Amino acid sequence: MRLRTVGLLVTFAVGVLSAPLAADAQPAAKAYRLGYLALSAPGPRTDPIWQAFVHRLGELGWVVGRNIAIEARYAEGHAERLEALAAELISLNVDIIVAAGTSAVLASRRTTSRIPIVIAGASDPVAFGLVSSLAHPGGNVTGFSDSAGREVEGKRLQLLKEAVPHATRIAVVLDSSGRQDPGPMREAAKTLGLTLLVSLETTNPDEFRWTFAALKRDGAQAVYAPETPVNARHRDLIVALAAEHRVPGIYGSREFVNAGGLMSYGISYVELYQRTAGYVDRILRGTKPRDLPVEQPSRFELAVNLKTAKVLGLRIPQAVLVRAEHVVQ
Repeated sequence: MRLRTVGLLVTFAVGVLSAPLAADAQPAAKAYRLGYLALSAPGPRTDPIWQAFVHRLGELGWVVGRNIAIEARYAEGHAERLEALAAELISLNVDIIVAAGTSAVLASRRTTSRIPIVIAGASDPVAFGLVSSLAHPGGNVTGFSDSAGREVEGKRLQLLKEAVPHATRIAVVLDSSGRQDPGPMREAAKTLGLTLLVSLETTNPDEFRWTFAALKRDGAQAVYAPETPVNARHRDLIVALAAEHRVPGIYGSREFVNAGGLMSYGISYVELYQRTAGYVDRILRGTKPRDLPVEQPSRFELAVNLKTAKVLGLRIPQAVLVRAEHVVQ
């Protein structure tokens, strides 16, 4: 498969090129070059997460095509290609790299210890040796972890049980790139009286189809798909397969619910990318990455798709709905 190389000077900057510079935050006259590295492309040009990032840069005074250029490289789902793409970005003399996901951050860090790297979501920066500590990163890497913590697994399963009380056998769709230990899920499930059917090697469309069919044959009554890199890449397929097999699901981000999934509980990736833009701004103005702490999620949002619930013949309890920040009617 051909590597995807995308220059985002125009493609993802719709509505941002004309954004006014912040009156109290004028960048220097120099035009900077930002590298963006990810396992997969962020989606169509209307992708709200990417648009939030570019728009926030504009609010901070960094306007694409005027004083900042964005060079984006995507590995098309092949983690082994990330390091070569990181090297390509470095050869372009980028001033800063924004790396989305643990694999992309690891590849960037292996490639440079000089260019600042901002994490746009990584599971455990300390455990993976990306930073010395969250409070004092100590090198050229800082940013934002998207790890919601072990307790969030139990919260998601609890919400699923409240919304779909008859479902006691839950299919969990994981993949090897997600670096996610199923142990906390199993512990939480045991406490809630649930049985988990875990798939750990689902990485491409055919495997997703086989996995869903096999899990359904094994008696799965609902599905849980965390926000791993591969799951995010195949978000629409996962939601479509859940609908095809008529299994309600809970997911790791609101984007699954917007795509037609039943429920999600997790961080706001729109907010994470807005905050990532803030760190880009501070670093381009002279702050060293080692002086910016790595931040972890502090707020989680529940989203519910009532249209999907209706198709599945489910009535979501009011006790769940009143806690939802986002409801698709």
